[in-house]
Amino acid sequence: MPGRRSFLRLSASLPLGLSGLLHSGCGNAARSPAAPDGIDPGRAPMGPLDQPVPVPKVNGAINVHPLRCLGCAPTDTTIDPSLVALQLQAVYELGFDGIRITAPLGDRFSLLAAIPYVRAARALGIDALVLLADFSGLALARALNDPNRRATILRLYASLFATAQQPLAPGLGGLGPGGTGRVAFQILNEPVGFVGLPPESYVREILTPCFSELRRIDPGIIVVAAAEAGNVAGPPRVRAMLEAGLERVCDRIAYHVYSREVIPTLPDDVRRVVWVTESGADGTAKHLGWVREVFPEILARISDATRIFYFDLFDLDRDGYRVIDIRQEPSGYRAVVESTALHDYWSARVLESAGGRPLLPFASLVPDIRAYFPTAADVRALEGAHF
Repeated sequence: MPGRRSFLRLSASLPLGLSGLLHSGCGNAARSPAAPDGIDPGRAPMGPLDQPVPVPKVNGAINVHPLRCLGCAPTDTTIDPSLVALQLQAVYELGFDGIRITAPLGDRFSLLAAIPYVRAARALGIDALVLLADFSGLALARALNDPNRRATILRLYASLFATAQQPLAPGLGGLGPGGTGRVAFQILNEPVGFVGLPPESYVREILTPCFSELRRIDPGIIVVAAAEAGNVAGPPRVRAMLEAGLERVCDRIAYHVYSREVIPTLPDDVRRVVWVTESGADGTAKHLGWVREVFPEILARISDATRIFYFDLFDLDRDGYRVIDIRQEPSGYRAVVESTALHDYWSARVLESAGGRPLLPFASLVPDIRAYFPTAADVRALEGAHF
């Protein structure tokens, strides 16, 4: 997974104690998601031209890292509100209808930091795909493979991320017919490469029991299978998953696409909706062409694909996959557009869909991101989980 390995440099050394935490500050750009996912195509609500409307959700979905602090010491437990709000503001203003974010069991602070991203996004009417995977290590994979711990861990994730969220600012035009965003859980990431788990073992030993348990916990949670590598090694592994019964034990099948060579080899005859949970191009100059040319190629090949998650909003590598850079200055954090052509393309689509209507600013809908921060009960639940 490009970008994730560099992101480890920021998060892998975080401590495991939780003291002091509370004192710290789910498409594509070429085609709107289709009916099976129940996603509003993103047209702005009609009404008087001077009536502010929410930003139209016309640009699909994007991967977001659960960034909680920038350049902080390993012992710093801070979740910085301004940093969380900065990324979510970019997601909202660029018109995305979904985010994908990792909630790593082996890194408790990043797991807790993912909570406000998910809760605030859902309150804005944005779907959240929560990736159940660790940045490094096998803590979560082992827990999900253990029948004595699996139910406890999945109940923990459901309590942290699947609780109902209230729509924001109901008197300001609403957030579309879908109301609050839905939540989906993706069970691990690229199992062969990240945890050394063969496709058949993943389906039978991890996904099948997790799917059954999540159905018991909350039937409303959308269960997404792990994607495999986005290069030519990925499609054969996906086919092995399908042969092991993948379609019977998930709600969405997932692919990753980082090479055009992959597209014609991907299975296109599956009996489930497909989400491409990662796709992007390495090198800022390639970003716009990838979204405008390759995303349509993916959709033309995979008739069941309803959502593509661009990779990614921000990571630590310059001139890689990221759209924005985040800089820390004396006055606070600042987002700096790095992928200018792609950013301008998405922004133009938003303005075109708004049809000249003023857009509700992020700050009017989320005046204080701390309303979505982990609660004392969330921290107690995490501390009490046995894994």
